[in-house]
Amino acid sequence: MRFVPVLALLALATPALAHQDADGGADKKPKAEKKICRALISTGSIMGKRECRTKAEWDAMSDRSTNAREKLDRDMGGRTGGIGATRSND
Repeated sequence: MRFVPVLALLALATPALAHQDADGGADKKPKAEKKICRALISTGSIMGKRECRTKAEWDAMSDRSTNAREKLDRDMGGRTGGIGATRSND
């Protein structure tokens, strides 16, 4: 007879616990991307600088740098008679 009240309490508490789990999952935020920190060297300064960005941001910076360098090489190759040109002779 003592088990009847305990079973009744468990039966009432189980749906409440299940409801909390369902609500808790809806409030969770998506995980932020992991940041990658790199040391940057500044010309004219003895103090280093750290910059933290996501992998996608570092890749985008690298692509922009590569594109800018290739454009500079193409521009300089036409003006200096071939110095700095990156084309190979086929």
